[in-house]
Amino acid sequence: MHKSADVTRRFALEAGVGSVLALGLTPGTLLAQSDEDPAEIILRIAGDAFNLFGSLNGRSRDWGSRRAWARDVTRLRFATKDMAVRAGGAFLREFDDEELETYFALTEQAAAEFLLDIFSVYETNTSFLVNRVRPNRSNTATIMETTVVAQGTTYRVDWTVIDDGGVLKVSNVSIFGLNLVSDFRASFRDSHRNGGVRSVLSMLDTRVKRSQRKFPG
Repeated sequence: MHKSADVTRRFALEAGVGSVLALGLTPGTLLAQSDEDPAEIILRIAGDAFNLFGSLNGRSRDWGSRRAWARDVTRLRFATKDMAVRAGGAFLREFDDEELETYFALTEQAAAEFLLDIFSVYETNTSFLVNRVRPNRSNTATIMETTVVAQGTTYRVDWTVIDDGGVLKVSNVSIFGLNLVSDFRASFRDSHRNGGVRSVLSMLDTRVKRSQRKFPG
């Protein structure tokens, strides 16, 4: 279990991401840092999103660069295989190797589209504040409670960070009362009940394509 550095948490609480960015203290999102603070991951993701999405949202209908960023961040900084395993549970025993590989790939794509949707509300005057950083009940992960204020609306976003093979990664996101892993699990089980493995893969593929239509490019 990694402990959050007090200085990072305190500075984020007092300054918010906008101030952190203005001072040039946010390193690149994609590079894992040695002895990394869990809070730093979220601050870097939010910081990069602020720069990219804030300049394009409402101005460009081509979401290509924003989607490419979301996919890179998800691939490198999200524990999507862990998400997929928790969502599928014992049902994954029914998947053959090729189906399992497809399932993991589609889960990663679906998570990237979810991230794209979160930051689609970003604008130049969006504020992102860290409210609280705490361990989960089992002390196996760090939960970071944040608030995003965009377009006059306040959103609470909770991020869960785990140690995934020696690298700290996001293992869950909650927003609008929606828990990403719980949503994956519920959708998985509904689809599996209706049509087995193929139905699960079709559900994820449909989910990704629906988002691609919503955010073309």
